[in-house]
Amino acid sequence: MMPTAAPDPSAEVHIAGILVQARSADGARIADAVRALPGLEVPSVADGRLVIVAECANAREIVDRIDRIRALQGVLNVALVYQHAESLGAMEEEMSDETDPPGVH
Repeated sequence: MMPTAAPDPSAEVHIAGILVQARSADGARIADAVRALPGLEVPSVADGRLVIVAECANAREIVDRIDRIRALQGVLNVALVYQHAESLGAMEEEMSDETDPPGVH
């Protein structure tokens, strides 16, 4: 078995929030179709509104996913509401959960 190469810490991670409006009757079917696309999660579906979270390698992949969602039958509107890009190394850095400086309580 070949060893897996370590991920490049300078590689980018793009995270996006996407809002989809669809016909109420089509919401569950569209959510299933979106979940089948790579890098997409659907944390919320209600009354034909879907909240989608995308994690992709670059902005072009985000646009590709939006185009693929827009092409689904029953989709009325797709809006990119948030996008953030950061290096993989920065995303994997451990963060302190302390709200006060060390020693101050």
